[in-house]
Amino acid sequence: MPAPDPPSGPIVPEAPPSLEPREGVGAILSSAVPMLGSLGSVVLVATMATQSGAGGHRSLLAAGCFLLGTLGFVVVQVDRQRSRRRQQQARSRRGYLRHLADVRARLHRAAAQQREALRREHPPPTALPARAEERRPWPQRPDQGPALLVRYAEARQPLSVELVRPEVGAAEEPDPVASAALDRLLATHRDVPGLPLLVDLVATGSVHVTGEREAGRSLTRAMVCSAATCHSPDDLAVAVLASPEALDDWRWLGWLPHAHSRRRHDAVGGARCAVTSAEALAPLLPRPGPDAAHVLLVVDGADPPPARPGLTVVGLRPGPAGPPSGEALRLHARPDGTLGVEAPRAAPTSAVADRCDLATAEAVARRLLPLAVPAGGPLGDPGLLALLGERASGPDEPRDLLRVPIGVGDDGRPVHLDLKESARGGVGPHGLLVGATGSGKSELLRTLVLGLALTHPPDVLEMVLVDFKGGATFAGLAPLPHVAGTVTNLADDLTLVDRVQHALAGELVRRQEVLRAAGGLASVHDLDRARAAGSDLPVLPSLLVVVDEFAEMLAARPGFLDVFTAIGRLGRSLGLHLLLASQRLEEGRLRGLESHLSYRIGLRTFSSAESRAVLGVPDAASLPPLPGSGFLRTGPGDPVRFRASYVSGAAPPPTARPAVLPFTLEEVPLPADVPGPPAGGPSVLEQAVAQLCGRGPRARQVWLPPLDEPAALGTLLQEVATAGLVLPLGTVDRPRQQRRDPLLVDLTGAGGHVAVVGAPRSGRTTLLQTLAAALALTHSPEQVRLLLLDLAGGGLTPLAGLPHVVAHATGHDPDVVRRVVAELRDLLDRRETGAGDRDGEVFVLVDGWSRLRGGPGELESEIQQVAARGLAHGVHVVVAADRWADLRAAMRDLVGTRLELRLGDPLDSEVDRRAARAVPQDRPGRGLTPEAHHFLAALPRLDDSGLEGLVARVAAAWPATTRPRLRPLPDQVALADVPSSGDVAGLVLGVDERLAPVTLDPVADPHTLVLGGPGSGRTATLRTLLHEIVRSHPADRAQVVLVDPRRSLLGEVPEAHLLGHHGTGAAPALAELADHLQRRLPGPGVTREQLRARSWWSGAEVFVVVDDHELALLPGEPPPLAPLLPLLPRAADVGLHLVLATGTSVRALHDPVAQALRGLASPTLLLPGDPTDGPVVGRLTAVPGPPGRARLVGRDGARALQVMWTEPAG
Repeated sequence: MPAPDPPSGPIVPEAPPSLEPREGVGAILSSAVPMLGSLGSVVLVATMATQSGAGGHRSLLAAGCFLLGTLGFVVVQVDRQRSRRRQQQARSRRGYLRHLADVRARLHRAAAQQREALRREHPPPTALPARAEERRPWPQRPDQGPALLVRYAEARQPLSVELVRPEVGAAEEPDPVASAALDRLLATHRDVPGLPLLVDLVATGSVHVTGEREAGRSLTRAMVCSAATCHSPDDLAVAVLASPEALDDWRWLGWLPHAHSRRRHDAVGGARCAVTSAEALAPLLPRPGPDAAHVLLVVDGADPPPARPGLTVVGLRPGPAGPPSGEALRLHARPDGTLGVEAPRAAPTSAVADRCDLATAEAVARRLLPLAVPAGGPLGDPGLLALLGERASGPDEPRDLLRVPIGVGDDGRPVHLDLKESARGGVGPHGLLVGATGSGKSELLRTLVLGLALTHPPDVLEMVLVDFKGGATFAGLAPLPHVAGTVTNLADDLTLVDRVQHALAGELVRRQEVLRAAGGLASVHDLDRARAAGSDLPVLPSLLVVVDEFAEMLAARPGFLDVFTAIGRLGRSLGLHLLLASQRLEEGRLRGLESHLSYRIGLRTFSSAESRAVLGVPDAASLPPLPGSGFLRTGPGDPVRFRASYVSGAAPPPTARPAVLPFTLEEVPLPADVPGPPAGGPSVLEQAVAQLCGRGPRARQVWLPPLDEPAALGTLLQEVATAGLVLPLGTVDRPRQQRRDPLLVDLTGAGGHVAVVGAPRSGRTTLLQTLAAALALTHSPEQVRLLLLDLAGGGLTPLAGLPHVVAHATGHDPDVVRRVVAELRDLLDRRETGAGDRDGEVFVLVDGWSRLRGGPGELESEIQQVAARGLAHGVHVVVAADRWADLRAAMRDLVGTRLELRLGDPLDSEVDRRAARAVPQDRPGRGLTPEAHHFLAALPRLDDSGLEGLVARVAAAWPATTRPRLRPLPDQVALADVPSSGDVAGLVLGVDERLAPVTLDPVADPHTLVLGGPGSGRTATLRTLLHEIVRSHPADRAQVVLVDPRRSLLGEVPEAHLLGHHGTGAAPALAELADHLQRRLPGPGVTREQLRARSWWSGAEVFVVVDDHELALLPGEPPPLAPLLPLLPRAADVGLHLVLATGTSVRALHDPVAQALRGLASPTLLLPGDPTDGPVVGRLTAVPGPPGRARLVGRDGARALQVMWTEPAG
């Protein structure tokens, strides 16, 4: 726990109250005014008594009573005023004393906080053993600067909070009692007793400890232990220079890591810096330098060395205190525990000295030893094999499953990483590892992978290892039978990142299918239990996916985060475990995935902010610069510090035995009978991998190597059984299915014509050679005839020696080309009339279609006519072109088999523009199938003899069938990708299967119904329509009312076009809109001309766009759109357009508004959905598909399209 900051800031008490002013003569006279009236009454009564005669004495008595009463009233009034003054003064005094009590309480709290903060940062000697047991005894204080503060005593010191005397006005007379209380408060609380006294070792070159010898040594031991506990060995080194007699009292320093030299080592580690001569001490101390550790040297009974920068000498000098000397701090230890302190430029003071006995000092040293990084020797990195012990074949107990040691902790015990989920006693299944360059991140990954391989067989655990950069992290691990794929150097070829993404996504699907086929099991644990019970079910091992440098991978391919998130969400039940590693972690990079990462490993990081982002604490930034030091956090508690094992070092010799050596202050030589590692021998990793190879079946490959080496045609024909005109021409890469399939083309039926399109040097001609060679190897010359039009440079000339070739023409001889075309036309004419033979299929191969287009005699149109008539009569056209644009539309429509190689411009792709960009530039033969799968064409050869040897041989055919491949719609289309979208009238919705724009006409069809399930692209479709409304209508011609319960379309409509944006409370606004539109209905006074021109009202058309309409349908309540129902049939009269998006459930479709739109035969856009919902539009049912893949159902039938994608606002 970091030390709290001492309180600061001023505390200003209120000024004492002033005395109440005394009453003067005026106040007494004011009280006597009533007496004057009473005296008048007395005089009147006395006068009347004189005149009355006999009854006068009673009147005089009454007058006397009046006089006495008046005098008594005045006396009472004056006394009451004086009493009120005294009470007011007492109340003011009591209030001020209460205020001082509150201030006193604040000062007590401030003093307690100050004492707690200083004692936490600089604990007393009795607390040092407990402090040394903490995992992080050396807190990181980047604001501390170069100071090295060390505690040595306790004394009264000023309060950290400034206590300010309040100002009193000169004209005021303060209450003396309150003033006295304030004075006592200020005098009492300016100082705090029991605060640590500190010395800055950097600013203090010498400390003289005098007094009784044992008291001085106890004080010095306390100073050394305090310094070692509060400062790491990287910042502070401790040494002792003592006489031979005094050295025995300092042998406990041998356990203190600060006293281990980093310059000299022996058999047990760094040499101990406790010697009896200055000459022996010099080679042990750090060399002076700006980054060197400061040296605290204790001199006991010896002569101190010369002063130098970076050295503080604590000299023990028994006896009385001498006179002050220079800048030294003088401490005089007394037997009663008090301490005399004489600091430079300060008055002598007295304090309570810190004391530490030998047992406490040794306890502190022993507890600090495991926390420091050893300087060398056998106390270095823990060995993985030693940590594993005898567990090197498989988990013996359920708790050992997916549990492996990765290093040792502060207490020297193994630190395990348990990849199981928390419900099964682990800390997994997913985690994060972050470490800066040189922190040992790659070595820790190798340790983890090797440890898991040594403790688990391949049928229990498989691993996929991904290294975005280089490949050194997992070098040498690929031969392990557990490895289901090793992927490296992704940064050099980003297309491989997409391939990894497909492979991992496919593994998720595969595991779900295995569980579904096993009886709909919920998780892989249920599968294991069923197999343990005797069920004959397939094995589904756990799969650990380790991704190094994942942050850079996400920066290059942000879409990969979706796969990581899917693994994080589904991996627990599917047995997938994910470990992401990176040098640094940017904020927000793990958006959506962070909650799934249950354990965190932080090695040394670049900054405290990165450490806090990984571990929740800044401690990883202060780790020493030694690879393998880190923290493991598995829950809300403090992270566990550990030192990782090192498996890249030399393997120990097989005869090595542990050596027991003495641990003393003196140098310990290495025993002569302990052999060192063999020179040039294998590393621990290499030795372990060699032992594991061949043990158990190899893991099922999740990742197959990319298509780099083309297969030979002869090999494909031997591996693939085909029949008829179904031919293997190459290899198709299907990473999502984790397999490779043969590239089969079916030249029967509509697929009889073939077009091969690719840029120069893309392998077009070679693919034509492969096709011709496949036909020749699987058919006799009577079954297949070949006509070759070699217009691109003679690439087809080697095929001329085949007995199947009946004609061959090159571009250098146009007459021969025309003759071959004429022969082909005549052959077709004969077959149409029945005059010619029908035996055998005829293939005309045209290499260089663009040259044919520019040639004489309109040969292109003739071959196009042959293609249009030929398939029914066994005539096939195979063309190779640079671009798809080289083939006229009519010709492209006739081609049923299309093979697209690398294009000069990926935008010309008719398969998938995005996938076309991923086709490598330097690998001829790579291309795309109509399904946008990558393929690599086979080479036309049987063996090393090449094409020449193949021409002389014919092979048999193998039976096989294949489905005709249809060109899919692109998965995403932007407005810029829609051909001529700017010239199209209406609202551009997307593109159809021919990539032609699909539009909606709001004049002919004012309403549109959008149906689809969750994630089908309904909201994206509405976004596209909103942008099209705004694009094609000015604000004075169209206004939009947007009903958006989820607020998914915020900001999509400019304010000028937006009439209203409502969430769930749209009913009142729609009712008001209905009233407004109702007034647009034509009245009896409207003429026919006005009806034709619709000029009886003016204003903007109103587009009501409703998203997630099913959310507004509440049981027993009318839909919010109910006020608009009467206006829907007359929408053209009032300028109303309704675009309604809802689900495909029965409840959504039976809504009155949706039924009204269907009754009006409004265009319906059917997006992907759940087929179990049944027929949605007519007999059409929703089917699964990518978002935006739709069928537009109108009066003229259904039309497939891909809805245009529009980026969200903002």
